[in-house]
Amino acid sequence: MALHKKVKLGGTYFKGYQLTVNATPGDYVLHISEPISHMVSGMTITPDAYGIGDYMTIAHYTDVGAGATLIDTLADTVYNPGAVAAYNLTFPAIEPFEHAEDLRVTYTNVAGVAVNVSILVEFVR
Repeated sequence: MALHKKVKLGGTYFKGYQLTVNATPGDYVLHISEPISHMVSGMTITPDAYGIGDYMTIAHYTDVGAGATLIDTLADTVYNPGAVAAYNLTFPAIEPFEHAEDLRVTYTNVAGVAVNVSILVEFVR
């Protein structure tokens, strides 16, 4: 269950991640997991190239392993907006994560173009 936010935008800790997508079509997954319980306020996603038809899904899972259970889908079928065009996803409520849970970004490469996706996560401590 999400907790209401006290600020419209912002977090108390920001951390960057990089998802490297090869030119081979398919799913590329970035697992974001912290060793302690934490909360996520939002994300900024910026691809460095445009892949026509490429899309991303962002979800909350119980674990980083293959047998992990989906807890919640936070964003579904978010299409690649273009080279260096950023999506700023500010969640309407804070998403709490236990220490072993996984914030999973899945980039589905349809176009067959190599893309580097920069991801900035807003954490709340």
